[in-house]
Amino acid sequence: MEKTKKRILLVTFEFPPKPGGVENYYYNLIKKSTQYDFVVLTLPYKKASDFDTDQKFTIIREKLLYRFFYPKWFKLFILIKKIVSREKIDIIWVGDILPVGNACYLISKLYKIPYFISTHGMDIMLPQKNKRKELIMKKVLKKSLFITTNSKYTKLELNNLNIDDTKLKIVYPAPCITDKRYKVSEEDIDVELDRHDIRDKFKLITIGRIVRRKGHKLVIKILPELLNSNPDIVYLVAGTGDYQKELEKLVIKLNLENNVIFLGKLSNKELATYYKLSDLFVMPAKNIEGDVEGFGIVYLEASSFGLPIIAGKSGGIAEAVLDNKTGILINPKNKGELGQAVLKFINDKKLYNDISNQGIKYVEEFKWSKQASYLEQIIKEYE
Repeated sequence: MEKTKKRILLVTFEFPPKPGGVENYYYNLIKKSTQYDFVVLTLPYKKASDFDTDQKFTIIREKLLYRFFYPKWFKLFILIKKIVSREKIDIIWVGDILPVGNACYLISKLYKIPYFISTHGMDIMLPQKNKRKELIMKKVLKKSLFITTNSKYTKLELNNLNIDDTKLKIVYPAPCITDKRYKVSEEDIDVELDRHDIRDKFKLITIGRIVRRKGHKLVIKILPELLNSNPDIVYLVAGTGDYQKELEKLVIKLNLENNVIFLGKLSNKELATYYKLSDLFVMPAKNIEGDVEGFGIVYLEASSFGLPIIAGKSGGIAEAVLDNKTGILINPKNKGELGQAVLKFINDKKLYNDISNQGIKYVEEFKWSKQASYLEQIIKEYE
């Protein structure tokens, strides 16, 4: 008789088809798992029905918080309690420390259903700005079976909260958009080069949400000086975000309308095309009041396409970008360092090729199947 797999309920506000790094993290760990059955409780999302139907695991979509009743998270408690009973759940996977952790802590206390938690960086930094939330977060963390982090940096932040180090396990993200997965043709590239008239340009690119901490502004500020000696540089910005309006004003102020191109939201295939046609990935991300890059999966995506990288020394980036091996790490507030790094890659072809090749090799260490298998091993230890 075939042994029945244990069932795990993931509760998260972040899940596909909603785009994002955390969303892909949970989805791919579940998709590549073979040892457990999964049920996902998450939010409704436009056009999610087709996506949900295609999956081999159950997805339940509900509004997860009360709108007027306090505490708002008590709706999560009721939903989780019902699903645990109906779906015969053995373990709960907490995808958001707060507020999901509040409900799972109570479930665990009343019904003895264990839970583990995944953390990503900002989710443990922001609650520390509020003493009450910090205390609740610590309580939820300490009650958990174990805690996964996405980087050594995030693990260190948890160590600083006096969380038992033996409970902390690093389960890395892996790139979804890679050169091997998305085959970009010369025709695909030609279409985009001609669309923006950038065929003979040296192309810098940043891919990600357009928010302050990503460092787009610093890149734009160094362009006038770079263009004095290298007039064929263009800066491609892929993604959307509220900060774009401020960047557009800066572009106009510096007369860079012909050198900065906002590409907007792109499909995965389009992103692969722009990785392929670009020359240098630049994202000098920084820590802004706890809003920090916990790891930075786009850096690995860029490396898979052979792009050398310039990144900021902040958060967990140093694990995604190896300094002077797969890219150059700079002070994300220093224009001079950024400008010098760009010029190094323009002028030193040997450095460019060496770092490009090392980046391609480094990405091979990050695969979803490997990380999912490791997560399964951890869960088994605590069953």
